[in-house]
Amino acid sequence: MKDTNDLPLSRAIRSLALPAVAAFLLQNFYHVNDTWFLARVGPESANALGLFMIVSVANFGFILTVARGTQSLVGRRFGAGNLEGVQQTLAQGIRLAGMVLVPLGVLEYVFMDEILGLMGGEGVTVELGSAYMRRLLLFFPFLFASPLIEFSFQGLGDARTPFRLQVMAVCVNTLLNWLLVLPHELVSTAEALTWGSQTLPFTLPWHGQLSFGGWGVEGAATATGSSRMCSALVGFIIMVRRHRLLSLVKLGSYRLRIKVVREILRIGLPAGSSTFLYAAVGVVLTKIIASFGQDALGAYGIGFRGVEGLSFMVVLGFGVATGTVAAHAVGAGNLARARAAGHVGVGMCAVLMALTATTFFCWPEALVGLFTDDPTTLRIAAGYIATMAFCQIPQAAEMVYGDAMAGAGSATLAACVSIPGNVLRVPLAWLFAFELDWGLEGVWWAIVASALLKGGAMWLLYLSDRWERAMIAGRAMLESE
Repeated sequence: MKDTNDLPLSRAIRSLALPAVAAFLLQNFYHVNDTWFLARVGPESANALGLFMIVSVANFGFILTVARGTQSLVGRRFGAGNLEGVQQTLAQGIRLAGMVLVPLGVLEYVFMDEILGLMGGEGVTVELGSAYMRRLLLFFPFLFASPLIEFSFQGLGDARTPFRLQVMAVCVNTLLNWLLVLPHELVSTAEALTWGSQTLPFTLPWHGQLSFGGWGVEGAATATGSSRMCSALVGFIIMVRRHRLLSLVKLGSYRLRIKVVREILRIGLPAGSSTFLYAAVGVVLTKIIASFGQDALGAYGIGFRGVEGLSFMVVLGFGVATGTVAAHAVGAGNLARARAAGHVGVGMCAVLMALTATTFFCWPEALVGLFTDDPTTLRIAAGYIATMAFCQIPQAAEMVYGDAMAGAGSATLAACVSIPGNVLRVPLAWLFAFELDWGLEGVWWAIVASALLKGGAMWLLYLSDRWERAMIAGRAMLESE
């Protein structure tokens, strides 16, 4: 655990952002692994990516409601030196997640075919998408516990443990994807041992044939769920044993505390609602994209989840780091430092996003070619990536300023920028794609236009003092404890 209040702002944010970015980039390798392995199973499996990725984003919105609110309150209480309050917050976050998210998982399991059908999926694409999501939902308790624990580590100023957890989880995920998604056959005779078409330079005393794997989308979901389970269990053990948060193993800590839950939701609901509405808008956009064919849907999945997701994780890492520094400052009563944290975080992140934008614009075919060699899919996905170059810096402004405000204890006004900005994508996509006859590229430019508007509006909001009233109210809560 590390209190960042004694460090200069740029150094404090950098010390948390770099391991946080690395952890989130590793987390994105779940999506990269799915994209790469499922593309080798067949185009139908790759097309299904465009469907279940939006459901995954929607689920993350629900998870973020609890995780972001918990992180903010953990960071502020830690900055105030209240370790007992930190443990109480973590316990209430876990309880709240279990009460809300487990029933959600059950409903999704039952109605997944209908959900994916509403998004524009057809036939085998819906069948494969449902198979993936239903298998993944069997691990749902660990899917919400893993990010909740990792966000809490970051609220404590410990960004290296989530990075190490992600290294472990990605290694498990990659191994299980290879073992379970693709078919394997091992043949052992007295003369040779063959694995597929390869003859190995040794023999075994056992003779016979062993076939395994070949689970396709269900194998990818099992790999993702199992690796999340490992991350959640190991993270909880580290939280209790290394950081000595021993109250987390006492049942009494999980008794409902309305005041703590209310504060978690005060921050978490706006942040989670924004992400959930982003996913809901994504459902409509996906349906519009699907009207241009299933290849367009698959290309969108590869571009959004496989390539652009990497830059999103960089922004998310800087946002979490900036929010943590702002939370520690508010906890210590240094509100001026909390205000300055947002500007420093956005400036540092924008430099990296400028490099990302240049890469996206200049070499989109090379990036997409890592995931597919289908000429139609490659052409569509490359066009998407080149256009998304213009989103990178505005996206950094929107997310890092928003996270700074949430960390400081103010999230509602930021959601008032993000939610309408996301909803605006739908009429813009329809206008550009159909009324102006720009086709599929019109959808891409609708995303760019809304990103520019949201980034500019969030910057203007941060320059005002309206969001600071909630920050001051959150500080007053800490002083009353």
